[in-house]
Amino acid sequence: MLYIKIGDDKFRAEFQTFATQAGKEGIRVISNSAPIAENGFLIVDGEDNIVSKRTSFTNLYRETEEYKEYTEEAEIPLAVECFEMGDVPVSPIERQISALNSRVSAITPYEQSKEAYYGEIEKVFYGVPNGNVSVFFDNYDGTYDIVRVKDRVTITFPERLADMTNINISVQ
Repeated sequence: MLYIKIGDDKFRAEFQTFATQAGKEGIRVISNSAPIAENGFLIVDGEDNIVSKRTSFTNLYRETEEYKEYTEEAEIPLAVECFEMGDVPVSPIERQISALNSRVSAITPYEQSKEAYYGEIEKVFYGVPNGNVSVFFDNYDGTYDIVRVKDRVTITFPERLADMTNINISVQ
């Protein structure tokens, strides 16, 4: 189990990396109890061993009831404005482009990446569409299991990880 450590206080949490709208690295802290980490934080295991130092992630990017997202550089996410299809005039060329985009999207594999930290025995991916799941590691060559429950895919390891690794999943 991993924890977010803010000062001397420790809170149970899960972590996900993501890219901001500007393409910068961010980290999502999924925890119901952790306060805002204004001075960055550490990711520690149950015995207070440091798994990752995130002391430079001091900018709150976005906050919801379930998670808080942090970045190294201050950035404000831009709101996206949506329209009903009837509100936006569509030319024949725009319709062709939209149809082509739909066909390309249909054959483009879904991909998601996460960091698996020292001591973890599983990593959960949320919002994964149905299809054949392929798993790739950059620093792990042992056995693993894939468990799918609805749109959630869990990669489990028979023993705790000895090193950090990136896990990439692809769904065809």
